[in-house]
Order: sequence, then structure tokens, then C-alpha cells
Amino acid sequence: MKKRPFNLFRPIAAAITICLFFAMTSCRQASKFAQVKYTATQVNHWLDSAKTDNFVFQFYSPQVDDVKKPYQLVSYILDTAGGYLNPMHPDTLAITKDTLVNLTGPVVLGNTYLTKKAIMAIISTDSGKKRDYDFLVFTPKIIASNQHLVYAISLIKNGVPIDYRDSDTGNVDSNPSPPAKM
Repeated sequence: MKKRPFNLFRPIAAAITICLFFAMTSCRQASKFAQVKYTATQVNHWLDSAKTDNFVFQFYSPQVDDVKKPYQLVSYILDTAGGYLNPMHPDTLAITKDTLVNLTGPVVLGNTYLTKKAIMAIISTDSGKKRDYDFLVFTPKIIASNQHLVYAISLIKNGVPIDYRDSDTGNVDSNPSPPAKM
């Protein structure tokens, strides 16, 4: 009986197949979203302008090839004539410390927006006086009915949430667009 020579091809092919399997199954789409903050200075700057109508938020990734980096937001300001006040330099909302939200399930990613009126309702009392605040905090969440990613808005002063709900303001979330219209 002749002894067959050792075939190096089979173990190499098996190793390549195993490596490819692990490489393909370990590739995961980034699903981390940061809780972000919009400073009172930035927000008030735009609210003080009579031209400001809406705040439009888009997803931003500081390093798209690093799935460990969460999505953040940038803010464009839409004026009353339908143009943008900051098209070349949108405001980048900073990540709040240690606040990543891992979302699961289907999700629709798109622009979200808040009207100037909605932000004014959050930062003002029933009597119309502006509240003293440090940040608007945006916490990502998925709307169960249509799987759109929106942001729940909180008001923060000295690291503590302020309950802004009063007789005319309930909890405020950003609106997905589409389907919502500005």
C-alpha cells in the first residue's frame, strides 16, 4: 500500500474557512447612540434670533470606521424663510459623560427636529419666564409604533434634571422627519 503525500491544501482551506466565518459573524453594525447635550449658550443664541424657526438634527459619527464610537447629533437651524442659518458649521452636540444607549431591534434613522416653539415651551415657565438651565439633554429612544429613532428632551441645571412639565408642556420628544412635517 502506497502512502499518500501530506496534502497541505486541506488544513489551509479549513483554516481560511474558519477565519472567514469568524470575520463575517464578528462584523457588527454600530448600534450605539450617545446621550448628547446642547448647551444653553448655543440654544439661547439661536432662540434670540427672530429668524430661527426650527432645529434640525442629523446623525454624526466622529469616526465612522470605529463601531465603538457612538452616534452623536449635529444641529442645523432652519430660518422662517426655509433656509439654513448655519449650513457650513452646524452645532455638534457633545456626549454626556458615560451615557451610551444600546438600542436593539429594527430602527429607522433619519433627521429629527424641534420647533423653536417646542424649545421655548421647555425652557420657559407658564408665566413666560426663562428657566435657568445648563443643557438640553437628548436621550435616544425608538418609537414603538413606527421604529423611528427620536430623542427624549430633558432640561439640566447643575447636573440635575429640571421638571419642565407644566400646564401646557408634557414630555417633549424630537419629531422624525419624514414622516412628520416641519
